[in-house]
Amino acid sequence: MSELLTVAAVAAVLKVSEDTVVRRFSRVKGVIDLGTGETRNKRRYRVLRIPLSVVEGHLAKLSGTTVKIELPDKAERRRRSASWVNRAILNLAKAAKQNGCTDKRTLVRMAERARLLAVHVPEQDWKECDWSDDLLDDREDGEC
Repeated sequence: MSELLTVAAVAAVLKVSEDTVVRRFSRVKGVIDLGTGETRNKRRYRVLRIPLSVVEGHLAKLSGTTVKIELPDKAERRRRSASWVNRAILNLAKAAKQNGCTDKRTLVRMAERARLLAVHVPEQDWKECDWSDDLLDDREDGEC
């Protein structure tokens, strides 16, 4: 069996809304519906898992040619916790120490750029951002 994708993952691949994915794939053979049925007092709740092969087959049928989908890397997910700030500080400190960075200005700029990414740039585009040369050019006499 091929990899199971969420509605959100298929929507990202096809560049359509999640509602469109649910409409297109809810009745397709091979799609797993983990949701609940509709009752008189409660509307239906859809939770679909869509095999990669089903999505590729759907695209092949639409385009008339074989389609192979390359999925983006999954982001590492961590549970939210009260100590996430401490963990983030320790991770930054560890990276700075491993690279011999003691320059306060460089560490502040790294934190500012992390904030910029978190607030304004979609996570799937983070890998395209590379400020390392810019940060290294501003270092002072081997401090980083």
